[in-house]
Parts: sequence; structure tokens; C-alpha cells
Amino acid sequence: MVYAVLAGDRLPEIVAVVGATGVALMAFGLVSRWTSAFPAGLAGVAAAYGLYLALRNGAVDARAPAVAAAVFAAAELGFWSLQRTPSRSERAVLLRRIAALAAGAAATALVGSVLLVLATGASGGVGLEAAGVAAAVLAVASIARLSSRASV
Repeated sequence: MVYAVLAGDRLPEIVAVVGATGVALMAFGLVSRWTSAFPAGLAGVAAAYGLYLALRNGAVDARAPAVAAAVFAAAELGFWSLQRTPSRSERAVLLRRIAALAAGAAATALVGSVLLVLATGASGGVGLEAAGVAAAVLAVASIARLSSRASV
């Protein structure tokens, strides 16, 4: 949200209000453990970035994949905080969850980068297209793996 406000050249006040509302809802959801408020706040933060993109002048934002990975990580960490677990996780379980979070964020950034390249019409030849296909397959496999395993 801060990036969208500072980088924006048009109506940064509106972007700031939307983003601050999202952050407030996320904080309220985490503090009150109200699971419906957190995703609404996350959507508000993402909407602030979307508003920044809609209002900005110029080319495609090259930082979009990094922003997508950050939103993914924030969502995962927030929902981990909201989970009601009666005991502490073992070290191995915690390390596996952190590794899955890092892999998911990396896959999000990778897919976002591929989509950004495709959206801008850049052509890098067969090698870049093969890397894009591999990234897409990796992202789909990662999402399938993360969604199929039971909650830890």
C-alpha cells in the first residue's frame, strides 16, 4: 500500500484512504480474530494497488509480480495467525510451512513475471517461451499441491 501511495502521480490521497481502510480492516480482523474482516482488508489493500495502476500514467508496472508475491505472503501469514491451534507446531512442521510459503510466493512472482512479459508483447524466443511454460506448469503444480494437502 505504501508503494502505491508513494509511487502514484495522480490522486495518491484516494489510494491512501483505500489502502489505509484495508490495513485497518486487516488489523481489526487479526486483533479480534474475526475471520471475515481480514480478507476484506486484504482486498482493500489489493484494491489500493489496483487503483494506483488504474490512475498511473505510463507503461506497465514492472513491480507487479513482487506486489503479487507480497500480497500472497501477507494473506498466508494472516490466515496462519487466525488459525485456532491448541498447541504449538513442531519445528519440522513450521519449517515445512515456511518453505511452502516461500515456494508459493516465488511461484506467484514467477507466474506474474511471465504474465507481465506476455502482456507487454516482449518476445525472447523459444528459450523464454519454454521458461514460461515451465513456470506455468510449476505454478499449477504448486497450487495443486498446496490445495490438496491437509491443513497442518
